[in-house]
Amino acid sequence: MKDTMMYRGLILTLMIALAACSAEPSLTAEELASQHPDKKYMEIDGVSLHYEQQGLGRPLVLLHGFSTSSYVWRNITPGLTYGTTVYTLDLMGFGFSEKPQDRSYSVETYVTQLGTFLDRLNLQSPMLGGQGIGALIATLYAIRNPGAVRKLILVGAPLYDAQPSFNVRLLGFPVVGSMLTGDWFLKRLWRNGVDNQDKMSDLALKPYLAPYQSDPGARATLRKLVQEFDAESVIEQEIRPNLSKLDLPTLLIWGPYDAMVPLEVGRQLDREIPNSEITVVLGSGHYVQEERPSQVRVAIKEFVHQ
Repeated sequence: MKDTMMYRGLILTLMIALAACSAEPSLTAEELASQHPDKKYMEIDGVSLHYEQQGLGRPLVLLHGFSTSSYVWRNITPGLTYGTTVYTLDLMGFGFSEKPQDRSYSVETYVTQLGTFLDRLNLQSPMLGGQGIGALIATLYAIRNPGAVRKLILVGAPLYDAQPSFNVRLLGFPVVGSMLTGDWFLKRLWRNGVDNQDKMSDLALKPYLAPYQSDPGARATLRKLVQEFDAESVIEQEIRPNLSKLDLPTLLIWGPYDAMVPLEVGRQLDREIPNSEITVVLGSGHYVQEERPSQVRVAIKEFVHQ
């Protein structure tokens, strides 16, 4: 009996290992464009990135966080388009953007891609906003390009400690990680980011899951980002030493029940960034755009028009 259980365990381990090694390739730029002919794309360093553009006026570029996509901003942008051109960008590896498995998913890559995106569209003195890792990318770009960014909007920004949760760290392990990118895991990850679980029902999460279900390589690139993003060194060497030198208006938006990046991080940033203000969105967790979109929209609208 004992030998049988050991044999079954060995077979299961081998099956998992084989599944991890047999990840299908991601969709090419041409395949993505064919699947989504109504979407806008920009090729940056050989990678096709999807973005949306709405409104007319001063440019505002919004970046999403880990595992989500520009879809997270869908309830926010419609109220910002008067006097503002809003760009929502799917970062490489997410949403409708290309998910190459032969590229580096480092912070450096993302900051470079953001800079190229701004240059290609000739966006002068843009406002930058981001959630989670998107906020980290926007902040690092602003620090490296003093005077180039007009305003900064940071939502649940991990700028002191970007160490992911234990479950997310497991994604970086080759065999275990392949088991933790299933729909069940992603749903649990997103539901942990809200105070009200009803806001992340199966129906509400369908659009979030769609890119993972339609692109065979999406789950592999998610694990790749966990392995390569190297946020801790960037925070230690560049972001934290320069927060007190961020000489631009900065809006911090936080949910008091944010289990991913606690509110105390936001309050600490508010103390350290000279020209900052913080909006605490009551009754929300990390995904404030899902739980309290009207409050988030009003806060950003007032800030961009100041």
